[in-house]
Amino acid sequence: MIDKQKELISSTELWASMFIYISADAMTAPIGGLAGNQSWMSIIIGIIFSLGITWLYTHLSDSHPGKSIIEIGEVHLGKWGGKIVGLLFAWFSFELCSYNLKNNWQMTSIVALPHTPVIVIALAAMIFVVWIAYGGIETISRLSLLYIPVLLFFLGLAFILLTRDFNFQNLLPVTGIEWRKVLYASFHVTTLPLTLTIVFVMIFPSLNKKRRAKKPSLYAVLAAGLIVLISDIMYILVLGPLVNDLTYPGYTTFSYIEAADFLDRAEILFYTIFISINIIEISISLYVAALCLAKIFGLNNYRILLIPLGFIAVEQSTFIVKNHSDHISIAVYGWPWYAIIFQFFIPFILIIISAFHRKKQKT
Repeated sequence: MIDKQKELISSTELWASMFIYISADAMTAPIGGLAGNQSWMSIIIGIIFSLGITWLYTHLSDSHPGKSIIEIGEVHLGKWGGKIVGLLFAWFSFELCSYNLKNNWQMTSIVALPHTPVIVIALAAMIFVVWIAYGGIETISRLSLLYIPVLLFFLGLAFILLTRDFNFQNLLPVTGIEWRKVLYASFHVTTLPLTLTIVFVMIFPSLNKKRRAKKPSLYAVLAAGLIVLISDIMYILVLGPLVNDLTYPGYTTFSYIEAADFLDRAEILFYTIFISINIIEISISLYVAALCLAKIFGLNNYRILLIPLGFIAVEQSTFIVKNHSDHISIAVYGWPWYAIIFQFFIPFILIIISAFHRKKQKT
């Protein structure tokens, strides 16, 4: 029998963790790239879709207060059905951990330490990840709260300083929209990064007030979605059509910042902030994967799984994709169809079965 989670977080801390989890993925890679300079439309549509999906899985959680997705699965699918759901989410979270770790060491290798073996960078990052995850969701959420004002201040200052480089012609035309590309790009934005927060279905039982997951989750998706939107517009205004051809459009955009003699090479500051919040994001993924496996196998302490899972994630991150172009291709064309299974279909099926069981009990 697994002990109930002793770690408790507030709604604000949940909101902060989800905000950072979404924002970290949107800081570097092109978002809604298939839509070109109309990607901002895709992001707006994606925010709307994401709010609907977030309402779905938070409704599932709030209607089963104090229960994780595994325990909800056990209620409606039986013991083994719940374990299968748990294994699926453990794999999904672990995969996110590996992919984001690759993003971390790949960017570090390209912009900061080009002559350092990637395995050394990956191991160094994982040491911080395990250390943070070992502190639990309370530590993770407080770190998230700490970094949010730093992130917002930097993005706000960058927006102001970059206004001299804005070219509003880059947003045109707004007529002759290729809706097929815009809608597919919105599907991509929805699944990556806006509804990656589905992994928090394992964290909702840690809320100090039950049945309160919906409001902070919706606010987090909306707020982070707006950050993604503003960042994307800023990249387009500065870089124009180059955005979709660059590996790290955010890094390139911030290299344009110059403010007298006191602020130069702002892209280095951007890199530092990205690596920091990316470490938090990886910590959440590793924490959830370990928590899932601990509950499945009846372990009282998920922490004993962090180091072995961390080493496996380091190994997987080195061969999960061949190169960055393959990574982007998989993210754009393969990921949405794969992720929607976890982000929408599993919660939706559990809600339908839950409604059927309640109706059956009333009759």
